[in-house]
Amino acid sequence: MRVSSVFMPFFALMAGAAGFYLRLMELWNVFDEHTGLPERGAGITYALIAFSIAFLLIVLVFSARATVKHVAPNGFENAFGTDPLTYPVVFSAIGLVWLGATVRYYLDLDSTLPLPAIELIFLIMSALSAISIAFFAIEMYQDPRSKSKYALSIAPSLFMCFWLVILYRQNASNPVLLSYCYHCLAVLASALGFYFTSGFVYNKPATGKAIFSYFASIYFCFVTLADEHTFAVRLLIAALISVSVMHASMLIRNLKWKEEEEEEGEKGEKGEGEEKEEEV
Repeated sequence: MRVSSVFMPFFALMAGAAGFYLRLMELWNVFDEHTGLPERGAGITYALIAFSIAFLLIVLVFSARATVKHVAPNGFENAFGTDPLTYPVVFSAIGLVWLGATVRYYLDLDSTLPLPAIELIFLIMSALSAISIAFFAIEMYQDPRSKSKYALSIAPSLFMCFWLVILYRQNASNPVLLSYCYHCLAVLASALGFYFTSGFVYNKPATGKAIFSYFASIYFCFVTLADEHTFAVRLLIAALISVSVMHASMLIRNLKWKEEEEEEGEKGEKGEGEEKEEEV
């Protein structure tokens, strides 16, 4: 799966770039400049929807094949191959970018008004998620058996769920679903990606679902970058793309054929049986 570990993330990035372009064309040509309402039956809107469905179907087929033909090694450190250099360095860098985006988000808020409680919670959870990503990577490299990995692994998924709540709160009265649907899909896919990643920590892996969530996150995060976001939110989205690309590549690279895993298991059982006979 080494070829797929490079090709498939690259394919998702290219598809995301194409989706970004289609979304940009939609925003420029479909939405009315004054009212913000979209034009009904616009061809570019249907083109983006069709392209998104086609991409998701391709990823779904790949994920299903990975589930049927392959199996992830036991343990997070084996399934994702947390080597002593790439994993802690890259994810620590992503955590720093995420933390910087959180600080910038705070600085962008109106300082003349009291900080709303929901924004305060958002900032705290975002900062904790950024720190947990970096510390989780370092902890998995230093001591994969550490108990702190359980709490660190679920912090980002909780934050993404809270982000979805904020998006709903901000757009509850917005009748134009098309204006924010891709942002919601990006956050939702990222939340699922973090959730299924933590499943490997708890020894409850869902390989196909994790791979599908990673690629969906990459694609929809790219698409929503075309929307009007602050620089801080764009940095957060860029961090999410980086996380999904790394996790997808590492997981796919370490997948094993089920036949090979079964043969190794049989050899292990035979070896244990021979050792017991020698002891007797």
